[in-house]
Amino acid sequence: MATFDVALRIEDLNNVPPLNGLFYTKWKCQGHNGTSPRVPVVNREVRWSHAIEHPVDIPIGRDGTLAPCELRISIRQEVYSHVRMKVGALTVNLSEYARLSGSTRRYFLQECKLNCTLKLSISVSQVSGPDSYTIPQLDRSMVLTDLNDIIASESSARNATEPSSLGNSLSSQQPSGRRVINVNSTPSTHSNTTQSITTETSQSRALLPIDNTDLRDLAPFQRSSRKNQQIVNDIFSPSPSSSPSLPT
Repeated sequence: MATFDVALRIEDLNNVPPLNGLFYTKWKCQGHNGTSPRVPVVNREVRWSHAIEHPVDIPIGRDGTLAPCELRISIRQEVYSHVRMKVGALTVNLSEYARLSGSTRRYFLQECKLNCTLKLSISVSQVSGPDSYTIPQLDRSMVLTDLNDIIASESSARNATEPSSLGNSLSSQQPSGRRVINVNSTPSTHSNTTQSITTETSQSRALLPIDNTDLRDLAPFQRSSRKNQQIVNDIFSPSPSSSPSLPT
């Protein structure tokens, strides 16, 4: 069993149509529950900034993974102080945010007919208990990724794959199968450079078919070789032995 201190802030609900009445939230987690203030819609947004802080006890399973610890938030609309309607709900597993100092995300609402997203700030810090456990993977099916998160993730990925030096950058741009001369270092001898150029030239020539046929033999209606011409002459020219003899 591990004990965590949960600091939650229910920020706002956006993309809300101009409806009458007041909006508020009800939350519940491990016997703890509460209600946020009632706020009207202003510029298609309902802003609460309602802070919640309480400890939770999360057991550790036999496989070493934290058991689920669900936080249930329900958004409701109150009209004329006697008519209350449910706008949507959200269930968050706090075990997925263990040891996370601060996380602000927007979430899609469940059981909601409006195109609204709820913004939450969650911080789950361990207070006591063993620390040798596995944190379950974050369920992103209900998380709306902001543009800033996309830019930050792409920037970090770009920095991780960026070459460390100019020499590495030049090596990655050269095609495989060729020797590369490093521009930052001076060749030891002139023979190494000559050998590199010769190797590239040999490889480029090896890609072309070799044909020693004379260009004159490629003209139409012309004999391809002297040997073929000799065969034709032997066939159509009469031999001396087969020529008819004249009467004497």
